[in-house]
Amino acid sequence: MKVRRRDLMATGFAAYATPGLAQSSSAASRFPERPVRIVVAYSAGGAADSQARLAAQHLSEMWNTPVVVENRPGGNTLIATQAVQRSAPDGHTMLSVSLPFALNPVMFEKLPYDPFQDFLPVGLISSIPNILVVHPSFPARTVGEFIAYARANPGKVTVAHTGIGSITHLSGELLYDKTGIEVTMIAYPGSTPAHADVLSGRVSAMFDSSMLPHIEARRVRALGVTSAERLDLLPDLPTIAEQGFPGYSAAAFYGLVAPRETPPMVVEKIAADLRSVLQLPEVRSRMRDMTFIAGDTTPASFSAFIQEEAARWGGLVKRREIRPG
Repeated sequence: MKVRRRDLMATGFAAYATPGLAQSSSAASRFPERPVRIVVAYSAGGAADSQARLAAQHLSEMWNTPVVVENRPGGNTLIATQAVQRSAPDGHTMLSVSLPFALNPVMFEKLPYDPFQDFLPVGLISSIPNILVVHPSFPARTVGEFIAYARANPGKVTVAHTGIGSITHLSGELLYDKTGIEVTMIAYPGSTPAHADVLSGRVSAMFDSSMLPHIEARRVRALGVTSAERLDLLPDLPTIAEQGFPGYSAAAFYGLVAPRETPPMVVEKIAADLRSVLQLPEVRSRMRDMTFIAGDTTPASFSAFIQEEAARWGGLVKRREIRPG
């Protein structure tokens, strides 16, 4: 299957066309009228899940209404995405999105939905770099040693990721593209099962954002950070870029989108309330402890952000001919 070439920057998100302003205002004044659901395309326990649950907890308190997280992993995020696409467009069902949401049009020849036309952006919850970690038995203590070992043993290094097109996958692809090494990549439906295999040594390595407790407990060894700058919580851990790979930079993001015909003022209300939640000291402290950076976007700026990420990573996807297995 050939990778479809598509100008994502020109696509744009669906316009706020329906319903009318008065109807939209009325819906916003009543929202929420029942429990709200956030659908996550990954298994419980991973970074996407933790960010959705943190937002859900505080939105629930703000709205005095239950906000529940529903995990629907599988299908390279298609299962969860289609479930939300088919849901009532009233703000009571939203989708937690990350990079695959924007990149699926590049990787799939045909999609049963258009992420830029069938959904409205709500807001960015957080962003975070990954950390390249290995099992303690792996014979590398730096990124350079990891590359050297992989080059001397092509295909023998196993690297876990949470799905083709995820940042845990593309962080590795970016490094392999720069160095020409060959590894064996293993896809998992979420971070939790991937962590289990890395911690047991069944898998050599992983690029991931939620390994900090295991790093601190020395159950895994951290080799490098994927961001352009070091992490405050791991100041002695160098970035991958400063270990001899200039220009290398990769970070995950997590946000919310709603079905296309959700009333615009409902979307704006949710976005404003999400921004308020993300300014709470306890939320920012919790994110800082997890090495996450709290988001602060409007629906319009989040739309632009997603399209920029799609354009940035789309070139790598095409060059590496990345597509679903």
